[in-house]
Amino acid sequence: MYKTLWVSIFAGLTLYSGPVHTEQITFQLPKSAQTACQVEKYSRKINVGGSITREQAILHLKRSNSQSGACILPIEDARSSSLSEMSVILGQGKQTEGPNKKILEVKVKGQDLEAGVHYYEINPPKTNEAFILTINYQYLHLTVPKPSRLSQQDGLKQGMVWEGDLLGGFGSMPHALGDTLEVTVKVILNFLSSRFTNNTFNSTPTSRVFSNTSPSGFKVESTNNGVIFTSSAASTELASKPQSGLVHYHQPHPVMSIGNWTRLVEVSHWGNNVAIEDQISLENRGPALKGSFSRVVHQTALHTRAPGATAHILTGLALDLPRGVMDPYYIDTIGNVSTSRFRPSLSPPISPNGKESKLKKKEAKFSKLELVPRYPIAGGWNYSFVIGYNLEAGRVLKQSAAGDYVLKVPFFTRIYDVPVDLATLRVRLPEGATNVKAFSPFPTLETQVDLIDKTYLDTTGRPTVLIKKALCTDAHSGDIYISYSRPAYKSFQKPLAISGWMMTLFCLAAGLRRFEWKIGY
Repeated sequence: MYKTLWVSIFAGLTLYSGPVHTEQITFQLPKSAQTACQVEKYSRKINVGGSITREQAILHLKRSNSQSGACILPIEDARSSSLSEMSVILGQGKQTEGPNKKILEVKVKGQDLEAGVHYYEINPPKTNEAFILTINYQYLHLTVPKPSRLSQQDGLKQGMVWEGDLLGGFGSMPHALGDTLEVTVKVILNFLSSRFTNNTFNSTPTSRVFSNTSPSGFKVESTNNGVIFTSSAASTELASKPQSGLVHYHQPHPVMSIGNWTRLVEVSHWGNNVAIEDQISLENRGPALKGSFSRVVHQTALHTRAPGATAHILTGLALDLPRGVMDPYYIDTIGNVSTSRFRPSLSPPISPNGKESKLKKKEAKFSKLELVPRYPIAGGWNYSFVIGYNLEAGRVLKQSAAGDYVLKVPFFTRIYDVPVDLATLRVRLPEGATNVKAFSPFPTLETQVDLIDKTYLDTTGRPTVLIKKALCTDAHSGDIYISYSRPAYKSFQKPLAISGWMMTLFCLAAGLRRFEWKIGY
């Protein structure tokens, strides 16, 4: 009845689930995870169409008469290892929006090694006998390419496969299911073409689903933009065997991912400048290129704009940089890449009454950098490059009434539907900064605020903040806030040090000049 389970204890885990430092211990738990809730209705919407899979599950629950306490939510091993973000909200629809929404804390409960399921614990209000939960998930690399290899001319055949348990792991908890379980699973194909440039898009109204597979207890319905699985069978029948579903669909865009994103930020009070440099490793995780690559065939496909001809090859990428960017640059391992285009942010138009007009607000908010790699990035290829720019310190650095400084810097630049496997932010503060604190809106893999980096003409070195996080989506591109103190006299540390070195050199030269080097007259 009992078996050994591995349980990871997370300190202060709320809203998000991701890789953090954990301490693993072993102890005894019942074979089947005990829960105080039963599922009466289970509805899922799974949005696929790239490297990020977004899922929303709506659970209609009621409390068991014989159980009191926490509710257990299962996630299969395949999904748990790719989980980037998880949030649980009480209610559904408009109840999950706005500042009054009720967000529940999520804790890791344990793992059933035999069933291959991870368990998460929540504590809904005990006053409700029946309630609804809305659970939002984001996964990385949950879909796989099919076929695994593709020739250059077969862009229209690029496909991806989503496969998973239609019960979302609840089959391992038969006691948590009602007598008759109503299940609806919608796999929706969601594509956004604006993040890529120079890529043709096949906009035909025909279905993008190549094939699908459903278990015997489910009905399946194909639509132009997805597949719907439904079932109203008895819970004992559904829990008796795995309920695995599969959807093979057409992928009209390259499946891009960023392996490593390292951002270096240097703050200068003397120069009133904040310099940002990003080292990016871009990867195409779609079907690997089969055979050799021909630039003639590629340029012909771009010129004729044949639908889907370059669906599996990346030729351009657009980045939204902050407003007021100065001196941008884009280089790779060879040198400067002159095929890129920078569009600076425009000043908002002024209305006759002297106020800023609301027109073109988006254009004034961002500067756009359109990147064209040195070579097209086919399936299985990667491309490493560096982008950098400067910002006036006043745009991102403020001083509080108490005299402390607060720096606001994005963790990385948001690219919709392009995940980051490992993001690293390194912020170098001016010399003399003390009481350094960092605040992030999400749990991190590593945060250090006591590092010292020595750069050109430094004496004591610059206090440095290091923040790392794995499995990042565009939801993690929010602002990181760093506060620090710096007395005014510390601004003279570098000039005084340089003056001292110059004076020492001058005195040494003067003394050596007066010294008599001859042995006699």
